Amino acid sequence: MNIIYVGPALPKYTDVIESLLPEGFQLQIVHHESPQLLRCMSEADFLITFVWITKDMIQAASKLKLIQTITAGYDKIDVDAAARAGIPVATTTGANAVSVAEHIFAMILALSHQIVYAHNALREGTWPQLELYKGKCFELSGKTIGLIGFGHIGQAAARIARVFGMEVLYYRRNKLPHEEESSLEVSYASLENLLRRADIVSIQVPRTPQTRGLIGPKELGLMKRSALLINTARGGIVDEEALIDCLAEERIAGAGLDVFAGEPISPENPLLHMDNVVLTPHTAGAAWESVRRTLEVSVENILRVASGEKPHNLVSSVPDKPVTD
Repeated sequence: MNIIYVGPALPKYTDVIESLLPEGFQLQIVHHESPQLLRCMSEADFLITFVWITKDMIQAASKLKLIQTITAGYDKIDVDAAARAGIPVATTTGANAVSVAEHIFAMILALSHQIVYAHNALREGTWPQLELYKGKCFELSGKTIGLIGFGHIGQAAARIARVFGMEVLYYRRNKLPHEEESSLEVSYASLENLLRRADIVSIQVPRTPQTRGLIGPKELGLMKRSALLINTARGGIVDEEALIDCLAEERIAGAGLDVFAGEPISPENPLLHMDNVVLTPHTAGAAWESVRRTLEVSVENILRVASGEKPHNLVSSVPDKPVTD
């Protein structure tokens, strides 16, 4: 069976995929901007990707049995077009949870201890020791973190937060049973209550029509002036212009952002010139252990579908489609 990997050529990724495939499966690498892409799609039984998969690409894929994204999100895939074509879409939800949760706390620590600011000051030849002793830094112990979204990543972040001695609030559509809350040592809060109470707000929800613009001027206005906002989910969930205004006027203390309204971020974006932000290029899940797990889950899903089983982390439910060689 023919598997195509659509995206930038990443030999380390494709080496792992090939090492996991049994006999009878061939991997073809197709750059996402290749003029041969649609032809290759028409010959593919399975697709592995983390780039945009459009309606035209899906319509060209007459043999396709599975679209497998190596990310937890699926906002780059036309899921409706895939459903109409009878092609299931699956993610690797949970595979990168540890990496993203650690990245969240790397950003929190960088902001709470002013590490990036201090590093840049030293490189520029200044010594801001006295300035940083005037109350710009703070401990995490005893603070409250509010987690918006409480799936695999949120729960991994909660476990780290408890190690730091933090109180953990969470918000999601469905409140957890009391036994699970007790086990995780977390408390449910409405979105408004979470924003008012939290010293640090971290976002880890998918970008959907319901979550787009979830954090706008009103929500930012509820946060403490001393609070930090962390977004490792998707751009567009936070109103970026409202956040820039909020940071410029110091209505919140700072932000850690791994995702942006436009990616790559524009060189003219004011966020690049603010001292109270820490920015990374959508790499919260980049730890190699996390990447390898996503590739393992992807191959496992392909093998499941090839043997007539349903893939894990199914996004769109479609009628059973027979698998043939």
